[in-house]
Amino acid sequence: MRNLLWSGFLIMMVLSGCGWDGTPTRPNDFTKLTSLEIVANSPTIAALTSTKLTVKGNFSGIFTRDITDQVTWSTDSPTVAGFTNTAIPNAVTGHIPGTAVLTATVGNISNTFSLTVSNATVTALAITPATPSVPKGLTQQFAVTGTFSDLSTQDVTLDATWASSITTVATVSDAAGSKGLAQSLAIGSTQISATFGGISDTTSMTVTAPVLQSIAVSTTTPSLLSLTSGTFQANGVYSDGTSVDVTSQVTWSSANTAIATITATGGTATALSEGTTSISATYGGVTGSASLKVTGGHLTGITASAATTTMIKGTSSALTATGKFSNGTSRDITGIVAWSVANTNIATVTSPAGNLVWLNTSSTTSGTTTVTASYSTLSSTIDLTVTDLGVASIAISSGTMDLTVGTAARLNVIATLTDNSTQDVTANSTWTTTDATIASVDNTLSATIGRVNGVAAGSATITATYGGSNITSLVTVKTRTVQSLTINAVFGTTVATGGQLQMRATATYTDGTTQDVTESATWSIDTPSIAILITSPYQTGLAVLPKLVMGVGTGTATLSATFGGKTQTTTITVQ
Repeated sequence: MRNLLWSGFLIMMVLSGCGWDGTPTRPNDFTKLTSLEIVANSPTIAALTSTKLTVKGNFSGIFTRDITDQVTWSTDSPTVAGFTNTAIPNAVTGHIPGTAVLTATVGNISNTFSLTVSNATVTALAITPATPSVPKGLTQQFAVTGTFSDLSTQDVTLDATWASSITTVATVSDAAGSKGLAQSLAIGSTQISATFGGISDTTSMTVTAPVLQSIAVSTTTPSLLSLTSGTFQANGVYSDGTSVDVTSQVTWSSANTAIATITATGGTATALSEGTTSISATYGGVTGSASLKVTGGHLTGITASAATTTMIKGTSSALTATGKFSNGTSRDITGIVAWSVANTNIATVTSPAGNLVWLNTSSTTSGTTTVTASYSTLSSTIDLTVTDLGVASIAISSGTMDLTVGTAARLNVIATLTDNSTQDVTANSTWTTTDATIASVDNTLSATIGRVNGVAAGSATITATYGGSNITSLVTVKTRTVQSLTINAVFGTTVATGGQLQMRATATYTDGTTQDVTESATWSIDTPSIAILITSPYQTGLAVLPKLVMGVGTGTATLSATFGGKTQTTTITVQ
């Protein structure tokens, strides 16, 4: 007796240790099957009809579960009733009136069930559900109940013959394993019929417009640096299998707005602080989401600077804001901060695009004021003086230029004032070329103003005009063949998340000459979740701006530069 009690205790301890709550979640190898219980949907059926049987297994009196799918079936009177539906092994069909003993066997455990087959005949059929509406692409399971001559009722779904009147609108299966299952195909209506024993019933099935089933949220930037933005897209998957862009129709939200926010419409997310959040899109009661990882730390300080803090009236100069972050990195946030001028009669700020911000002085008012860059509670100021001094002379950075077709280089203009101080006036000069088919020059107030582009072989003269004075540069453009291409890392190829690398590309030609082709090359990165290319901020005095690479995740990415039919790669490591 003690041993029996101890064995029972051990079994309960094992079950308790497995977290058992009385409902088995999987078969076990320590509790034996001891008996079977057979249940029939209809213990008495009419001849030529079927019913399903289910089997519950009793495991040592501790728990029970459905084991119908493990059962082997047999009948002692196959002429009365038998298992002939191979698609549904637990369905028994009555053939002639009488009684059949059905046996269910699992391993060495068996049990029997007595099934009565009556001589009742069907007198009416009723299909359910009646007149359903089904969205295009979805299915509808129909059932049919028969009323018999002995006033009994029975589900005869498995025995009826099913049909649809308009199969282009919807089909209904008459196959053994899926009787009565209708598939909607096109908007419209059809009649679904069931026939058994010479009796029929029909119902109308209406196929309506497809309905939204799920929303797939995606982004090309699953990892963003703090204070940068990325876009999310929402595709609605409908019941007919179609996928529709619903980005502008969904309502967007972020699970953690301290890490990132997203516009309620449009799907533009702004990363704020390091961490992970879920971006969700909701439409028509359906929600989809995607994870967004924010790297690069959080902003701890701002340093604002200007190309010059003493400016001539009526000129423009580039402004720059550098952010310091909690992970020790610094990066350009010029286009992210809010810019303001204390005295707008002296100067104003314009932001045409991206990181390009111009400080524009008044053409009539001189004096001093402050320029402020701010973000949240952080700010930085610049003391600005707008002077009445006149221009004594202007000079161009290069009197001659040697370009290759398809390349570019920059010119800038320096004005010497009457007190011998200087100011870069490239942005305020008017640029022209004698032949744009040979060498063109960018003349719009932008990050590339003063850039000369080699178009075709030949010579052209570039003229810069400022304050009524002209200065020129003779440009010779040649056709050369690239022999090799080199990527030069100005400060190495390893960077912290949120840090920047400066990269340059140099072409070596077959005539032995070399040229910086950074701006003319095509750049790409194979893993944008690790590193991205960013637009260089406006900088004066540089012949060609560097290509900036910013780390956004951790790992390695391949940076490629292509020019003149040559491609060069280098590995970027982000820590």
